[in-house]
Amino acid sequence: MVKIRPYLLDGPRSAGELTRAIGISRAGLRLAYEQEEESVLRFGRARGTQYAARQNFTGLSADEFPVFRVDEAGKIAAAGELVTLTGNQSIWCPHNTVLDGLPAEMNDMAPRGFLGRSFAGNHADLGLPDDLNNWSDHHVLIALSRRGEDLPGNLVIGRGSFDRFQRLQFKDLITDDFPALAQAALAGEHVGSSAGGERPKFTALLDGRHRLIKFATSESDNARRWQDLLVLEHVALKTLSDAGVQAAETDLIDVDGLRCLIINRFDRIGARGRRSVMTLAAASEEYAGSWTDAAQKLTRRDALSENDLRRIALLDAFGALIANTDRHKHNVVLFHDDGSYSLAPAFDQLPMAYAPPASGHLRRTAVDEAVPAVNTLEVWDEAREIAMEFWRRASDRQMTNSMRDIVREHARR
Repeated sequence: MVKIRPYLLDGPRSAGELTRAIGISRAGLRLAYEQEEESVLRFGRARGTQYAARQNFTGLSADEFPVFRVDEAGKIAAAGELVTLTGNQSIWCPHNTVLDGLPAEMNDMAPRGFLGRSFAGNHADLGLPDDLNNWSDHHVLIALSRRGEDLPGNLVIGRGSFDRFQRLQFKDLITDDFPALAQAALAGEHVGSSAGGERPKFTALLDGRHRLIKFATSESDNARRWQDLLVLEHVALKTLSDAGVQAAETDLIDVDGLRCLIINRFDRIGARGRRSVMTLAAASEEYAGSWTDAAQKLTRRDALSENDLRRIALLDAFGALIANTDRHKHNVVLFHDDGSYSLAPAFDQLPMAYAPPASGHLRRTAVDEAVPAVNTLEVWDEAREIAMEFWRRASDRQMTNSMRDIVREHARR
């Protein structure tokens, strides 16, 4: 019996391509496929029918993974199947588009940042590399399908994660629990679902809402600078909101020597409801360039509105004007619905130019004033007015002397 899988190892082929390459009839192709259904995937219809070689990976018991979505009411429903293929490709049926690697929305869910680094250690049975930089798509899929019940967004992938989601329980906490949660996070224990960002944080359910809590101690000059930056992030997001720019709701508290910035999560609705989100990096498939560059790419594809493009440009300009030097594309998130996007609330807006460097030598003078880029020129004056208000408000907040001097210098300018 003729084998068709060897002809598919370099990628999918149409029925016509296979019959010509092998030298068999359409009837012969159907018969060969029936003998190889466990190792070959057939997808598409009529003249669009294609065949691909399935691929199993070590640590995964199958090459086919059911996909589910959780709605805002917390109800989970089927959303197709992910099939892994040879050549590091995959296909999300019934979308039937063959992709290099994993679908962007799934890859975007991968554990990353401070909380992500504890993922492998806390799930040693998965056999994942300790260093997230060494993760392949194979490793990401292991994490998603076996421990992916509470990752960002609203997808749940694989039977294992589905079963864990069904048993998922959240305990409503209080702020008095924060010191213990912070200590656990610093010790490398996985506290809450994975969220990006390099600074210490944990997640918690407070008053029936999911929150992300960033924290800093007061144990050193560097730690106190991070406390100052949490104050400035709180002020920046409140200033944006008061200016009519949608931003994450935050609260700032001090408890037992910790300064904690409490941020309402916008991918969670109540205790169990969820929303679909993607980072600007994943949505635009653009990792270089500015926020505005990536947003323009989406707008040209009619995937993002002109209004949202303008808002992203405004946030880009505002970030420049408040010395936010950490404007990478995972720090802009979009709500995702059937291929189109809308901008989620702003977050992670703070003067990162003043973050403690690896050398430990704190900057104690104000950086040079920002100047507009070509694609933010139209919104620069509006962004500058909001930034001026930010520096004015920040100058009245309690901070260390060195940070207060910097803030007041910006306010004077």
